[in-house]
Amino acid sequence: MHIKNAQTDHPIQTTISERWSPYAFQEKVIPKDDLLAIMEAARWAASAYNEQPWHYIVASRDQAEAFEKVLSCLVPPNQAWAKNTSAILLTVISTHFSHNGSPNGTAS
Repeated sequence: MHIKNAQTDHPIQTTISERWSPYAFQEKVIPKDDLLAIMEAARWAASAYNEQPWHYIVASRDQAEAFEKVLSCLVPPNQAWAKNTSAILLTVISTHFSHNGSPNGTAS
């Protein structure tokens, strides 16, 4: 495996300098069970007052119409690489608590 190492101006932790953010994806469908497992993990994430202020819009490659619709929500530079992903997931958050309307600083 080839490890990329960023050329930094000053020494930093190798965990950061070796971080890799892929922009190359295989155009294949993510198995539905894998996608459901990811979403189930998100459902169980901790939240203030058990509010779970996030909602997800998910479109898998095998849902062509939905995939194109969600892809169109991205700015053009992100569409250029995201069009090749297995699925696109958009996160929407409620910035205020439902029980009292106060700002939810932990929502994001």
